[in-house]
Amino acid sequence: MVVKDKLKTLYQLQQVDLKLDGLLEERGDLPAEVDELEKKITLLKTQIKENDDYLKKAVVRKKEIDKELDDVRKRIDKYTDMRIKVKTNREYDALSKQIDNLKEKLQELHKELENIQSKEVVSSRDVDKLKQEYEEEEKVYSSKKVELEELVSLTHDEEKRYVKEREKFAQKIDKQTISRYEMIRKATKGKAIVPVVRRNACGGCYNVLPPQRLLDLRQMEKFFTCDHCGRILVPNEIVEETARDV
Repeated sequence: MVVKDKLKTLYQLQQVDLKLDGLLEERGDLPAEVDELEKKITLLKTQIKENDDYLKKAVVRKKEIDKELDDVRKRIDKYTDMRIKVKTNREYDALSKQIDNLKEKLQELHKELENIQSKEVVSSRDVDKLKQEYEEEEKVYSSKKVELEELVSLTHDEEKRYVKEREKFAQKIDKQTISRYEMIRKATKGKAIVPVVRRNACGGCYNVLPPQRLLDLRQMEKFFTCDHCGRILVPNEIVEETARDV
């Protein structure tokens, strides 16, 4: 594809992209709001599940601790009875050491139980608060989503037509040029390609172009960009041809 044809195709592609931009602008901040609400709801779901999972595990662990506490107490009673009956200091000291170890274990289990119970209170309170917040956000999200879907449905056919038209132009241009075009478009909020406007100025930033640049541009032998804003420049001939083709 010669440079002129490539420039014209790119300019036509941008005209379609601008129409698509217009459709998106009609939706305002609604898509971003819906997306943000969706993320928030997903996060709330995760937090609720994490707290619910902890509460379930806490119930299981408390039962295990109760069982362990009962077992430790029985062993302490057993060794205490045995210590009374021993005949040597060595046996007495050995049993005393085991009893002390078991009492330490008893304290550890009680401490763990207290920590679990304390965390349970916090988790239960958090779950209630999170569930309430979730219900409120879910209502807002559902309302906003319906509103967005209604807006999208109004322009669905038009958007579909523009997307198909965009693909037609994009397929004619090499990937490197498309990538460059999209990068400039992103940096310049929509317009990557601009014509020369009155007083020989760039149609994007309105800085006057050097005379040599204007001469080179009319030759259409290579791509030229504005030295100030970086946009791709096209001669008015292409703009006029594109307008006639519509």
